[in-house]
Amino acid sequence: MISRTKKHFFLYEVFTPSQPAYYTYVPRLSIDKRLERAFNTPGKQIIVYGFSGSGKSTILMNKLKSGNIKFISTQCMMGTTISDILIEAFDKLDVYYNPNIEKSTKKKVQGSLQASYLAFKASLSGERENSSKVNSKKAVDLPITPQTLAKYMGEAGFCWIIEDFHKMDASEKKKMSQIMKVFMDSSIEYPKLKIIAIGAVNTAREVVQLDPEMRNRVAEIEVPLMKIDFLKEILIKGQKLLNIHIPDAVIDKITVYSAGLPSVTHDLAYFLCDLNNIQSTHKSIKRFEIPSKSFDEALDEYAKDKSDTFRADYELATRVIKKRKSENPVDILNAILSDNKNDGSSINDIKEVIQLRDTSYTGSNLKKYVDELTTPDRGEILRYNEISLKYFFSNPFIKSFCFRELRTDTPDGQSKGKAFREFKTTLDKELDVAYQVFLNDFKDDYSDNDW
Repeated sequence: MISRTKKHFFLYEVFTPSQPAYYTYVPRLSIDKRLERAFNTPGKQIIVYGFSGSGKSTILMNKLKSGNIKFISTQCMMGTTISDILIEAFDKLDVYYNPNIEKSTKKKVQGSLQASYLAFKASLSGERENSSKVNSKKAVDLPITPQTLAKYMGEAGFCWIIEDFHKMDASEKKKMSQIMKVFMDSSIEYPKLKIIAIGAVNTAREVVQLDPEMRNRVAEIEVPLMKIDFLKEILIKGQKLLNIHIPDAVIDKITVYSAGLPSVTHDLAYFLCDLNNIQSTHKSIKRFEIPSKSFDEALDEYAKDKSDTFRADYELATRVIKKRKSENPVDILNAILSDNKNDGSSINDIKEVIQLRDTSYTGSNLKKYVDELTTPDRGEILRYNEISLKYFFSNPFIKSFCFRELRTDTPDGQSKGKAFREFKTTLDKELDVAYQVFLNDFKDDYSDNDW
C-alpha cells in the first residue's frame, strides 16, 4: 500500500526481501477475498501455505493491518512443542496475577491463584492506589492450558499467528489441531478469536489428515507462485517511491529470474539500488536512471550473498538418512540434470535416465523419493507441476549450484573464486532459457485466475 502523505522512503522500506512488504504490496484479489471471508467467519481457523518466498507473510500482514486486527505471533522451529508456543503466546499477552497484596501497614493478605486474579498488565495500574503495593507476577508462571490462552486472547481481542507451522513434528501438529478446536469453541464468546498458521506446501493437508474433523473448520488458503505481471508491479511501485527508473529490459530479467518468488524480486531490486548508491528516495525532479549494466552486477552480488543458502539447501536435499540403491537424492538430482528438459522431467523420464546406469532398476518407490525433494525437509529444492506432472528445480540458481556440485570432474580443494566462476557460467546458461521454462510451466495455471 502506497502512502498518500509520506514522500521520502528508505530503500529497506521499499524492497524488503526478508520482511513483509507494505509500500510495494501488490494485492492478489482471489487470495485477499478468501482471507477476508475466513476472518469474517466466527470460529473458522486459517492455514496459509505455499513455497518459501511466495509472499505468505506479506499477504497476511497487509490484511491484518488494513483490518486493524490485533495479533500475537509465535515462531516454530525444529523441535518446537505445543507447550513452547503456548507459553510464548501467553508471555506476549502480558497477563499478570497478584499472589498477594501488601498494604502500607505491612499486613499481608494472601491472594488466590484463581483465574479471577488474572489481569492484563495495563489494568494493574488502577490497583496502585490508597498506599497499596501490588506484587504482580506474570501469569506465565502458572499452569497454562489452551482454554486459558483462548479466554485471555479473546478478552484482549487478539488472533494468534503461528509461523513456520510445518516445522513442528507430526505429533505436535495433531495437538495443534485439538487447540484449533478449543479456539473454535471459544469463538462463541469471542467471535474474532482464531488461529492463523503459516506453513509450507501441504501444511493444510497435514492438519486435515491428522484430524479429519477439522476439514470444515479450517480455511485452507494457498499462496501460489506470483505472476510475472504482478512481480513487475512490485518493481514499478518501488521505482516510483524511490524516484528512479529501472529499464524495461532489466525489469523483465528480474521478474523472469525470480521464478514466481516475490522475495527474489525484492532481493535483486535491493542489490540493484544498493550498487547505485540509492539508499532512499532520490532527491531530484528528474528520476535517477539505473544503468542496464548494473543488473549483471546485482545478479553476481545476489549469487554471492546466497551461496551459503544454496549450499545449505543442497546439503539438506542430498543428506542420506538410509542409503538406497539408485534412489538416493544425488541419484535423482543427477538424473533430472541429465534429462535436462526445459519443461521439467516426469517420473518416467527420471526412471529411464537411472536405468541407463542401473539396468535392473524398477523405480517402484521413485515417486515417493522425488516428492520428498519438494518438501521443506529437503529444502524445497524441486517443484512439481500438477498439470504437466513434471518436476523441475525451484529456481535457476539452485539448479546451477547442483550442476556444479554434482559434476564428476570437479577437483577437490577447488578455490572459492574458481568455483563461483563456474557456478556463474552455468547460471548464465540456465537464465537464458528461464523465461521460456517459466512460461511453459505456469501459463496454464495463470490463464484463468487473478493471482
